[in-house]
Amino acid sequence: TRLLAITHDSTAPTSSVNPLLMKVVEALFSFQPLFQLATKKARQTIMQRAEGLGLPWEAEMKELRAHDQWSTLLAEWSNPAVVYPAYYEKRFHAYPQGNLCWDAAMEVAMAARSVHAPVMDPENKLLDPEGDSNMRRAYHVKTRECMVDLGAIREIKDVVDLGCATGLSSLAILESFPGAQVTGVDLSPHFLAVGQYDQQKRMAQPGACPEPLTFLHASAEHTGLPDACCDLVSVCLVCHELPESASRAVFQEAHRLLRPGGCLAVMEMNPASPAFQRIFDNPFAFAAFKSTEPWLESYMAMDMHGALRDAGFVQSTQKSNTPKHRSVVALKAAH
Repeated sequence: TRLLAITHDSTAPTSSVNPLLMKVVEALFSFQPLFQLATKKARQTIMQRAEGLGLPWEAEMKELRAHDQWSTLLAEWSNPAVVYPAYYEKRFHAYPQGNLCWDAAMEVAMAARSVHAPVMDPENKLLDPEGDSNMRRAYHVKTRECMVDLGAIREIKDVVDLGCATGLSSLAILESFPGAQVTGVDLSPHFLAVGQYDQQKRMAQPGACPEPLTFLHASAEHTGLPDACCDLVSVCLVCHELPESASRAVFQEAHRLLRPGGCLAVMEMNPASPAFQRIFDNPFAFAAFKSTEPWLESYMAMDMHGALRDAGFVQSTQKSNTPKHRSVVALKAAH
């Protein structure tokens, strides 16, 4: 008989969203000119905050766009066997082509630093250029704590990072689990091309050591990697970009990839947190947020611990790693 033990932060309130607000936002955004205006404004806000923080957005974009080998890299990273699911081809993050475009791939690292600048402040007001890095470090600190709570004390030799984008999450794994070999999986060949470009730049630095990081173009639901090939699977800030059915498929794939006794770690927005409740109760903040996240409602409605149970995990637990985010860890049976 399988035993599922689920623990939560005792201070987390019950998540709720004003249903009238949700309907109003949906109705407004069904009018395409208004939706396009909202997404344009959201992107401009991200860029302006980056510049205000002293982040070299324009200089970084100019350097990336000046590279003359993007078409070659894109061809190298495009796996012709990959089939893009319909949900992935929707407009999101203010890009008409979603993640299947150069703007999304080139801007993701700088956008992450801008968007997450206030992430460690409960009031979401104090801006820190290192907020994104601090959030990712806290994720892995809480992941280790959760693993200890679950009795999953083992050496982490191999990690699969599902939805790695350009490698931001993968680099955080390498920092937190030194000695591990990381495979970063992403569905966007544009992101992987930029990831390889960034990796080549790091390797060209004096005294640089080879990185135990490789990339793979595949969907997180169907990676094509062997069964039981890793000790840890990480899914960082991915589930809110997926319909619930896709998140459930990702959890099932993670269970297949893990060795017995291995763990799946998920870092995501915590809809039950007071910080997010304030966003949900503010029509203007919610509208801005919704404009870039088409699958937000599906994520909010998902019972993550229930989905992990359905995927075959025997225990799961979670801890807050920022005032807005949670680190959820699930254990695969040892036998």
